[in-house]
Formats: sequence, C-alpha cells, structure tokens
Amino acid sequence: MKKKMLALAMSFACMIMILTGCGSSSENEDKDGNGYADELYLYNWSEYMIPEILEDFEKEYGIKVVETVYESNDEMLAKLLTGSEGEFDIAVPTNFFIGALIENDLLEPFDEGAITNLDNIYKDYLDLDYDKGNKYTVPYMGTAMLTIGNTKKLEELGVEIKKAEDLLNEKLKDNVVVVDDNEAITNLAMMGLDMDPSKKDVKSLKNSKKFLMDLNKNVKSYAQVADGRTMLARNEIAAAYIYSGDSVQAMNENKDLEIVMKESPVSLSIDNFVLLKGSRHKKEAQLFIDFVLRPENYAKLEEEFAYVCLNEAAVEKLPQELAQNPACVLDAEMKANLFLIGEKSEEVLSETTDLVTEVKSAK
Repeated sequence: MKKKMLALAMSFACMIMILTGCGSSSENEDKDGNGYADELYLYNWSEYMIPEILEDFEKEYGIKVVETVYESNDEMLAKLLTGSEGEFDIAVPTNFFIGALIENDLLEPFDEGAITNLDNIYKDYLDLDYDKGNKYTVPYMGTAMLTIGNTKKLEELGVEIKKAEDLLNEKLKDNVVVVDDNEAITNLAMMGLDMDPSKKDVKSLKNSKKFLMDLNKNVKSYAQVADGRTMLARNEIAAAYIYSGDSVQAMNENKDLEIVMKESPVSLSIDNFVLLKGSRHKKEAQLFIDFVLRPENYAKLEEEFAYVCLNEAAVEKLPQELAQNPACVLDAEMKANLFLIGEKSEEVLSETTDLVTEVKSAK
C-alpha cells in the first residue's frame, strides 16, 4: 500500500479507535426462519443510498440493511484497518483505494455467479486494471470531471472552449470556476499543456505550475462543490470545471449550459461495492448488491444522485432529461476520451498538495 495512503488512513484511525463501532456484534441470526440473516451491515459514503431501496429490499427478503456512513476513502480505510473483522459486510470504496484494500487483506472475493445482474453494467466499466475479472469489485456509480459552459455568455465574450488551453483566453477574466480539488486542478493543468494526466509524476506537476499561474487570472474562485454549481445556474460565470453530478444539476436549472472542452481528456473515478473480509452475512450482502443492480432500482438511485450511470440496463428506466444528458450517461465521444484516476505515490501526492497550495495562495 502506498505510504501516503497509509499515513492518511492511520491519522483517521487515531480518532476512530476512541469511537464505538456501529457494525455487527452478534452472530448470523435468522429469527424469522426465512433462510436469511435478519440484518446486514453497509459501510457507505454519506448521501449515497436512498431509504426506498433499503425498505424495498427488507420487504422482499426480510433483511434489514444497517447503514453507517463515512466522508472520505481515508476515513473508510482507517476504520477497516482498526475495526473488528466482520463489523461490516459491504463497503463502497473508490477505484484508486482498491489496491490498498487488497494489499491489507480486507476484501472477500465474490462467489462465482452470485451477482447475476453484473451484465447490466456497461462493459466499458468492467474488467479494469484495478480489479481484472471483477473478483473483488462491482461498479456502483462514477464521477467524471467536466467543463460546463454558458453558451450565451461565451457568445457575448466571443470565446470558444474546445480544449483546456482555451481557458487561458484573456476574455475569460474572472469568468471561470474550478472545483477545489487537488487532483482535478492538476489534471486540468496537464491537459492545458497537452500532457497525459493519467501519467502524472513530479516532473509533469512542476512543469504545470506556469499554466495554473496563468489560469489564475481568469479564475473567479476555486470553489466548493455547491458554489460552482450555483454560479453556473445563476449566469454568474461563463465556465466551470466541476464534478459531473453537479454538472447535471446545473444544466437542469439553466438551459443555456452545455458541456464544452470536449477535445480534452475526461477523468473518471468509479465507486465500487466490495465484500469485506470476515463478513458474517456474505450471502445476504451479495443479494443486496444484486438487488441494487436491477434496472428499476438503479434508476431510482440515479434519479436521486445523478452521478455517471454505469448501468446500461437502467438507462431506459431513467427520465429523458437524465438518459439524454451526456454528463450522466456518457456518450461515445466522451468515453473515447476517458482516463481512470489511479493510485498516487507519496511523492506525487505531496507535490500535488504543495503546487495547488502555492497556486491558490497566489490568487
């Protein structure tokens, strides 16, 4: 496991060890005699599941899903490293944390054929390098980084944004918002210099400093998620580099917004269901994951969260405004430009933090 990832995780562990665990402490019980344990334990991102799905699952199978939430991959990893084996049955890590979980022997492989709805997932999002053959992971939802432009404002300014370098146009002064995310900011810089962001290293990061300093002249703010979305929806800026889910919400609120910068690479991260080592409810956990992948259930989740839809079978169940929005259901052009965000070394993470800190301080 990468040293930086372990260091971050253990810093969370120091706090977590003083808290009372919220997972299972009892043996696998089937009090109603239906052949399933009465409860299973889900460790999930906050605001990443809806009560309706949990209630419908319990109605169908008599299994209550007890959900505990976390706010970051680091927090999740720290809890799993320091908690009791079997405390949770399912977690939902992002793809670039899968390697750390496997290296620390924290995952249980899926039973062959247990996830019957895996075929509902687009083939583009299966059998990826972080888990060839999907032995340990089932894709849930994804996040892409997109540039959204206000067509009216861009026309008034006389600006076209086809590639990242177009964001340096002096006509865009104070008209660009970039999400306050170190990975996204440095990826944008590398794209602006026509470098491959999937091959980020210390040298390429150092070389990207000038681009970011030049971009500062046009950046209105390095904004928190909701701020960028709101400014776009209110016609306050001409363009924003933000998460795909927020892009969908902004475009639903303002019909003058569209995806621009289509000639540049598009980063993607994938959150996955995983089975945790020592799970006492493996059968029930696999049943729940398979339940979520049903088209009608996945579509309900997609309507709620509007992240990148990874479930091809669910698309026909989506409302038209989502099914036809390429920020939600990525089109062929965008898929052709995708690169998957990967694990980073301690050295690269440190250089990324230092660079972004310096750039934002100079704003």
